Amino acid sequence: MRTVEELEKTLVENPFDTKLRLELAELFMSQHQYDKSGIHFNLILKQDPEHQKALEGLSFLKKEKETENKGLNLAVNNSSSRIPNEKISNIVPFREDKSKISFSDIVGMESLKRTIRLKVIEPFRNPSLFSKFKKKGSDGILLYGPPGCGKTMLAKAIASECDLEFISVDISDILNMYIGESERSLAGVFERARDLGSCVLFFDELDALAISRSKASSHSARTLVNELLNQMDGFGKNNKNTLILGATNMPWDIDQAAKRSGRFSRQIFVPPLDKEARQELLRLALHGIPHDEGISLDMIADQSRGFSGADIVGVVELAKEYVLLDIIDKNHERSIGQQDLLNAIEEIEPSALEWLKTAKNLVNYGGVGNSYKDLSAYLRKKRD
Repeated sequence: MRTVEELEKTLVENPFDTKLRLELAELFMSQHQYDKSGIHFNLILKQDPEHQKALEGLSFLKKEKETENKGLNLAVNNSSSRIPNEKISNIVPFREDKSKISFSDIVGMESLKRTIRLKVIEPFRNPSLFSKFKKKGSDGILLYGPPGCGKTMLAKAIASECDLEFISVDISDILNMYIGESERSLAGVFERARDLGSCVLFFDELDALAISRSKASSHSARTLVNELLNQMDGFGKNNKNTLILGATNMPWDIDQAAKRSGRFSRQIFVPPLDKEARQELLRLALHGIPHDEGISLDMIADQSRGFSGADIVGVVELAKEYVLLDIIDKNHERSIGQQDLLNAIEEIEPSALEWLKTAKNLVNYGGVGNSYKDLSAYLRKKRD
């Protein structure tokens, strides 16, 4: 078996060899260097988004990371009869994210930040002011938009701006193969959030948890949606100190009942990064690595329309590979230049474009009505 050093050296000479990169990723994984392994699995997926072994590797890493998380309680029993004396809130997975991200850490997107401050943060922090104008601030908020555009980061920033604990719930925390256990875990998540008092309860990939019951392929999926709706309604309990956030790339797949008043009635479109954000993110990604002073970040940002934050980071990573390969071939050191970045932009497919095409078709012809006014306004602005 080749060593890490041998693989890395060979990979520098053959940066697009997915078999070689997969071998290195699996070697890192066997050594429990999960962060390094994940980087290489993600690079494989940038070349081949459906690469099965890379997808399986990331899925394994995600599970390993969850079990190592200090805030994770894995005492989930498969039968409620085994734990008759325990509160339901003590037997469900639960993760408290202590990392602090504020709006100042998120580059650009000033218009979106203002919208969130008005619709989410201020109503929660100043309920008496908004009640004078009969404005509700207690409903859940659904953040939707293309993948990789910062929905999870925004949710964390909302928690920080409201000075609340951030509780992250992933679909894998809830689903269980035994009948009734998924609903029980979901109820436990809400109960523990209520026990904490004021907090942000964040559901990532909400479409997987609240899929439209008309599209659900099983009875258990439909009953899970029913349980979510009951818990959001309070079901005889008080959710007013819990700020419930959801994020999804597929808002049109979420059950319509989940978007009614008292549930996720406030929906906010998180668009692809604007030019200012792309330019600032490029500056940050290039900071501390050799690059030409004459690079026009304004031009690079202009050429990267539709790129998500992950895409921008990928552009810089690919440019690094170009430079390293050139140095090895010519035995002459140089910095990252503007052409390296432009070549990388040509190589990477903007992840938001396909999503925006789907969204445009659904808004124009899919019968979604006026459900996505801010998305419609964004699409009209881009067309103009």
